[in-house]
Amino acid sequence: MSSKKLTICLITVLIALFSWSLLSQAAIPEDFVLTANNSTLALYARPTDGQLIVHDLIHDKIWYSNPDVKQIQGFMMLSDLWQGNLQSPVYIDYFDKRRNVRGANAYFGDPEMEFKFINNGFAMSYYFPSLEIGFLIQYQLDGDSLLVTVPWEHVQAAGEAELQLLSIRVLPFFGAQPSAVDYDGYLLVPDGSGGLMRFKELVSLSQTGFNQWVYGLDPAAAEPTYDFYREPVIMPVYGLKYLDQAFLAVMEQGQEAAKVLATPGGIITDFNWVAGEFWYSQSIIMRTSRQGSGIRIFDENPIPGDRSVRFYFLGNEQANYVGMAKVYREYLIKYQNAKRLDLSEWPAPMMIQLFGADYETNILGPVMQQMTSFDQAKIIVDLLLEQGIENFVLSYTGWNRLGAFGNLPRRLPAEKALGGNQGLLELAEYLLDLEIPLLLTDDYTVARGTRNGFQASTQASRTAFNDLIKVTTRRYGIGGSDLVTYLISPPISLEFAKRDLPQLAALKVQGITHQSIGENLKSDHNPNASRKIQRRDARQIYQDLLKYTKENFAYVGATTGNAYLIGLVDYITGVPVRATKDTYIDESIPFYQIATHGLITNYMDPINLSTNPKWEILRSIEYGVLPSFMLTAEPSWKLRYTLSSSLYSTYYLDWLTDIVQYYQQASASMLAVHDQFIVNHLKLREDVYLTEYENGIQFVVNYSARPYIYRGVEVAGGTFAVFNKEGDQ
Repeated sequence: MSSKKLTICLITVLIALFSWSLLSQAAIPEDFVLTANNSTLALYARPTDGQLIVHDLIHDKIWYSNPDVKQIQGFMMLSDLWQGNLQSPVYIDYFDKRRNVRGANAYFGDPEMEFKFINNGFAMSYYFPSLEIGFLIQYQLDGDSLLVTVPWEHVQAAGEAELQLLSIRVLPFFGAQPSAVDYDGYLLVPDGSGGLMRFKELVSLSQTGFNQWVYGLDPAAAEPTYDFYREPVIMPVYGLKYLDQAFLAVMEQGQEAAKVLATPGGIITDFNWVAGEFWYSQSIIMRTSRQGSGIRIFDENPIPGDRSVRFYFLGNEQANYVGMAKVYREYLIKYQNAKRLDLSEWPAPMMIQLFGADYETNILGPVMQQMTSFDQAKIIVDLLLEQGIENFVLSYTGWNRLGAFGNLPRRLPAEKALGGNQGLLELAEYLLDLEIPLLLTDDYTVARGTRNGFQASTQASRTAFNDLIKVTTRRYGIGGSDLVTYLISPPISLEFAKRDLPQLAALKVQGITHQSIGENLKSDHNPNASRKIQRRDARQIYQDLLKYTKENFAYVGATTGNAYLIGLVDYITGVPVRATKDTYIDESIPFYQIATHGLITNYMDPINLSTNPKWEILRSIEYGVLPSFMLTAEPSWKLRYTLSSSLYSTYYLDWLTDIVQYYQQASASMLAVHDQFIVNHLKLREDVYLTEYENGIQFVVNYSARPYIYRGVEVAGGTFAVFNKEGDQ
């Protein structure tokens, strides 16, 4: 290129940049100042109260921390607190000695506020003299994200006025939008696999919105109620989309003591808003009777540690839940060391779970119900191979002493009725010759039964009131004692794992599936421990346990799939494939699956234990989650008087035809995309969905009874079809 042409090009670019800058600045009010900018984002702040504006330079979109109150109809009719909430970039709850909870914000509570510039952004401090509570919030641009941090060293959580900080919501109304006819918008909540709360002009007066703990309730909190039918919250994320822009927020530090709140427009205000809430005091139950009833109070010992949340911004065609999930995938790769799957290391499109044994109780003691011995397992494997099912992994549950509900943590030797340690070793060697991985399901977080080498008084987790955390399960047998299950203190769990895992590795087992670690996260107030264990401490201990497992086995797995597992495990079983059906979540989406597919192997709960196996198979195809089947060599009715009676349909001959049919129809296609990222997910019609992978393969799933025509091919009702990148079936 000539010097003259280069000069003209440079002048043209400068003029364009100057014009774009003037256009962008026009959207920024005069009382906001530029505090930081880079090639992707610009951050503005209002020094008087800490409100902020983010300019997404890539998509030329503007994000406001708070709505313009001048445009809010009925603003003056709101309470003083809610008028302040809509204008404030921060909201706090605090409590007094009588357990009364009150709120405050930058406009309600008369805080002292101080603004200052910091590296890549600004900081805003808030101090409430009447409460003697204060904190500082840092807002910094970090590459393509906005990082918001509440440093623990600047938190004054309690004062002499006997008031104490309970929680902080940072930027609770960030991007909040009203509902309107022409608004295509929704809130993303991390319920189950992911849920959408769509913007609606009219909402039920009974709605209160989404309000759930990340990683579920802390068992040490001893909350009096728990909704068994809610799907688990396994991701520390939330998001909002309207028109052609969206954001995704990832809670980082403090995610173990946090909630996600989402409220549709029409509840208190006309705005749809979603936010994270960081807690500084644990909600606990103080027992007032021997029967276990009590009153809810708050722990006066604050939960230490920094809190932070990271915001990502999307625009145009990426401004949807698929784009948000892709961003979260990149986050998992960058910050959790998640790596792409190596297909050669896990070429299994199906998991066969075998159930070993459980026991009944009566006045004479335990009576074993042997369901699948180690020798019978070989027979089932041979039959599957004869039917052409070649690629699968074998998972074994109830292999330990006394079976599935045996007296943990005493798990070895393997149950004698199944063949003992020698039988387990021979099965492992048999499967090694067939190149079929043998995985054992185990749980190092619970202790149950008697004569198990466990001392509940010193080794069980406790509540803040020093109560043992335990669950009593009633037995079916006449004269048999009920089963008491304790939660093991996390450091003790690691000790038991280090004692037993090398012995299991010596039996040539190839992998361990850890139950509970990926679905329950608890604090521990045991006075016998060297220090109090917060949930973030328990998370670190469980991560260390997983790392130790990996040192001894080729494969490490867990159940359910709490997000802190990603990057540490090879597979997850029982992955949620739906959101909770309630009055405010409008739609289930495969957010978790889009974010993790290609990074980790996900398996569903056993299809044959579902009330609708056909639906589960279709959902496994749509979500890219591999199927599993729970089988036994003996009929299921033999478990009717055990605690495993829920396994009502497991006899292997009853399910052989279905397993073969699924394998023949879907295994090859699922294997072809097993290491591929999901790049798109669409609703083509009501109950008809498309899932597309980066190699171009598409799955069209039709849940309805009516056929659907896609690219000239009919997809019959209740079936699915596979298309390659050229569009041929």
